[in-house]
Amino acid sequence: MNLLALIELLLPEGTLPEIQLENGRVDWKEAIGSLRNEEDLFALVHSLLKPYLHTVSVLIGIADVNGVISHWWHKTDGLKLLPLPAKVSEHFIQDNIAGVLEMYAPDRRSALQTTLFNSGVREMLMVPLRNHTSNFGFLCILAKQHNTFPQVLQIAVKRHAGLLSAATLKLMLLEALPQWLQEEDMGDMQGQELMMYNDLLPAKLVSGIALRPVIQQVRQVAPTDATVLLTGETGTGKELFAEAIHLASERQHKSFVKVNCAALPPQLIESELFGHEKGAFTGAINRRIGKFEMAEGGTLFLDEIGELPLDMQAKLLRVIQEKEIERIGGSDTIPVNVRIIAATNRTLEDEVQAGRFRPDLYYRLYVFPIHLPALRERREDIPLLLQHFARNAALKYGKQVRAIAPASVMALTDYSWPGNIREMEHMVERAVILNEAPQITIDVPQGHKSYQKDHSPSMPLLTLAETERQTIIRALRYANGRIRGPQGAADLLDIKPTTLEARMKKLGIVKEHIVR
Repeated sequence: MNLLALIELLLPEGTLPEIQLENGRVDWKEAIGSLRNEEDLFALVHSLLKPYLHTVSVLIGIADVNGVISHWWHKTDGLKLLPLPAKVSEHFIQDNIAGVLEMYAPDRRSALQTTLFNSGVREMLMVPLRNHTSNFGFLCILAKQHNTFPQVLQIAVKRHAGLLSAATLKLMLLEALPQWLQEEDMGDMQGQELMMYNDLLPAKLVSGIALRPVIQQVRQVAPTDATVLLTGETGTGKELFAEAIHLASERQHKSFVKVNCAALPPQLIESELFGHEKGAFTGAINRRIGKFEMAEGGTLFLDEIGELPLDMQAKLLRVIQEKEIERIGGSDTIPVNVRIIAATNRTLEDEVQAGRFRPDLYYRLYVFPIHLPALRERREDIPLLLQHFARNAALKYGKQVRAIAPASVMALTDYSWPGNIREMEHMVERAVILNEAPQITIDVPQGHKSYQKDHSPSMPLLTLAETERQTIIRALRYANGRIRGPQGAADLLDIKPTTLEARMKKLGIVKEHIVR
């Protein structure tokens, strides 16, 4: 099920078909399809309300049935809100909040109304955010004067209540289940979705900033028949990307055949690739079809191509050039229609210079090179990958794992990951097996240095305030500047968002200035 289908299932029946935008009737999926973050959400609200107001200040609260706030989202025009409460009156998540609330004085019964009044708010237009069974929050339009909201605006807000609920719900789901964001970001590849499911490109390999150029290259080359050379350290997912390229190509309904050139004895490689006739050599009691023939019409993946012996490199070069093979012991040439994808963790340019790899074969393979970055080069993906592998391992072993300890996430984000994604998968699987608690702890392997190099005994001691400041800055960087929500900086530091905001203010930290 895709994300928009889930949203449609969660919202009350009949809510969404009634959506009407100022430029005419628009399908709700089109209206919120490109929504990705808070800025997109506020842009949508702005587009709905701007025809009726000169300035638009919006406050959105996401709360449980007891009024406990899990998210505050706000964007104000000419207002500076004071710190918002962690809990609101249950009245704010009931249906009867819909309408205009005027404020002439602080209200001791409502921490939210008191905070807003002291922030300069004098009038609110409120609408509940509702799913199929209950309200999950509320949206307020804030004004500094009384009698700001005309009747036509109130009608418009009521008319768009379903759309506002759908948009907010989508943002909540993207934060809670970030793999959907990656699925949508992958887009459509000329009618073929880049199929990266479960074990294939785990969690879509996440598609952080460092990986986006790779995804774009895959999109460009997959529909063609060009030879692809995948390079990168061991464990970066070269085989998974090769299969993804095949599945996104016109050859997807044909075979994807894998050959590990490093795992085959030299005397068997030729037979493995090209096949042999009966009686071609001692032990050849039957005809054998080679990998090239098995991959006819499809894709042949030559992993660890840098390990191929020189004599086999010459034979492989001929096959690539002539597009035909001969079985060992045979006399007939057999035409083959195969796309070649090769991979190596070696630097083939160095291998050519050392005389271990043929330059003519190198240039035949170097048609469309794609370099896969190491995991330490895309640290923004590490928390999501950890969650993905923990969830898979929990399902595999029947464990009730709900989260990874924030301290472990921070430590593992600093870890150098010499084995890359393969190492992470096995490390998380071990932790799930060994832990019985819903929140598991994963220790950084002993004997491996952290990526950060600021732990040397020769480093000068820092003041407590400076240590706290650096810790907060690190957490904000890991969370891409986000304070609240799952994997936000407050969650990583295991403190309340309001406490973190107070410490940031005291220490002079502005999150926008430290986001990478």
